[in-house]
Amino acid sequence: MTMKYSVPTLVVNIKQQFFAAILAQPRRKFIEYRDLTDYWETRLAKVGKPPFNLRLLNGMTPPVPEATVRVTKVVRKKRSKTIELHLGKVLNVKHWDRKKECPKR
Repeated sequence: MTMKYSVPTLVVNIKQQFFAAILAQPRRKFIEYRDLTDYWETRLAKVGKPPFNLRLLNGMTPPVPEATVRVTKVVRKKRSKTIELHLGKVLNVKHWDRKKECPKR
């Protein structure tokens, strides 16, 4: 099932420690890394050039903590074989307590 978004949006799963670092106040993580593979190149090509939204999901069991963050820049590092997604403003947060840095219950 594919969803339609008004702004191009890339949906990814992310581990809780990195999810918490992106949503921390003050923020501790400004760059999300992905492997430089054909899979990620294809997914990035589908959303187009920045700026676009990055929807981060932490887990599979509802209610899933999720956040939507603006990606301001994408950098491909061929030497380290990584893609850097430079994160901008946090647009939306669901099912996550930003003060306690844990899922809401």
